[in-house]
Amino acid sequence: MTTTHPVFEVDLTRDVRTVEAMASSLTPYIYEDELFGILPGDLPRLTLGGLLMRLARLNILADRLPESQRQVAENARRQLDEVREKWRVHYEKKIAHELRSRMVHLRQFLQEVEENPHRLTPDCPSAMEKRVMIELLKDEATQLGVWTPELASTLYGIDSQIRRLGEQREFIWDPAVQDAYPRDKFWFLYMAPCAPKR
Repeated sequence: MTTTHPVFEVDLTRDVRTVEAMASSLTPYIYEDELFGILPGDLPRLTLGGLLMRLARLNILADRLPESQRQVAENARRQLDEVREKWRVHYEKKIAHELRSRMVHLRQFLQEVEENPHRLTPDCPSAMEKRVMIELLKDEATQLGVWTPELASTLYGIDSQIRRLGEQREFIWDPAVQDAYPRDKFWFLYMAPCAPKR
């Protein structure tokens, strides 16, 4: 039986509001111990992975935004660059901390999928958001020279588990943002690791 899942929607206007709030809150967040920073209202919690993911998406899909929103996103990018430069050691530490945390949580999710795939199937698209953030955090860590063999080995295990559990599908997020996620790099958004092969 085929199960229809709600589309994992992405609101670019909300992305713009989110990156503006995240970037303006990077200090003191960057040198505090907490992984998740608090933002006002209904905005998601502040993390570097969340900021990197949204900035990358807004950059690729910039032609869909009005000039005022493009400027907000560009300002947020500049603020991130300034924090990376000024607080380099803290930034690297935060990147490594978030990578480890997101890998632990994604691995736990995949383990639950193995134990009870049908119950958790609807959570798959939102769970893969963690994998998107991991991909962008990995790119950042590689550029900074803090991507380690240990992290690479952990990610290899996670990806092997996604491939083992899943099957090829169409893009599992909102089709409106598919251009920001090419299949070769974000292959896991074109799989359903919550519907084991039979």
